[in-house]
Amino acid sequence: MKRLLLVVVVIVILIIGGGLTSQIASNGNQLAIPGLIRQTTNPDASALDMAPWKAEQLFLFVGFILVNLVGMAVTIMAIVWFLNWQVKTANATKSSVTTTAVTTTEEPTKTIA
Repeated sequence: MKRLLLVVVVIVILIIGGGLTSQIASNGNQLAIPGLIRQTTNPDASALDMAPWKAEQLFLFVGFILVNLVGMAVTIMAIVWFLNWQVKTANATKSSVTTTAVTTTEEPTKTIA
């Protein structure tokens, strides 16, 4: 019974969404949803329309953000690579010192005749 009720609710939501979509499509540029009615046709006063200078500023802003993100990623990658290289060098030095210490502390066995 719960599954049937869930299916009915989903179907009703889909029907309502389809009705709103058809109203928006039939009205052309005017939106059918209350509160989203366009009150001006001046692109400088609207957040939905793009004036040429607004489009240029948006393009420059997005490019600036992407370049900065790539720059930060490369910097972080270089730092992590350098630190990893230092850790590998330290581990290699530590293992060679340990091996050397083990070989130098061993004394050969002498037999007395």
